Amino acid sequence: MAKITAILPAYNEELCISSIILCSKKYVDKVIVVDDGSTDNTAKIAQLAGAQVICHSSNNGKGAALKTGFEAAKDSDIIVTLDS
Repeated sequence: MAKITAILPAYNEELCISSIILCSKKYVDKVIVVDDGSTDNTAKIAQLAGAQVICHSSNNGKGAALKTGFEAAKDSDIIVTLDS
C-alpha cells in the first residue's frame, strides 16, 4: 500500500491549523507542517493535533517551506500539498 504524506506550509495559522490537520489525517498516513517562522502558536498547536512539525527560524516563503517539506517526506510514495 502506498504511503501518503500531506505537507502544510504554515505562517501564523494558529486559528485553523488543527482542523486542517485533523481532517487531513483521515486520508493520509502522515501530516508534516512546516512552520515558516510564525510568531504565534502555530507549531505548538500543529504538534498537539498530531502533525510532525518542522520550524524555520524566520519566514522564508512558501517555496522554501515546501522544499523543506518535500525533503522530510522523501520516503513517501505520494505527497500532497495543502494550504493552511
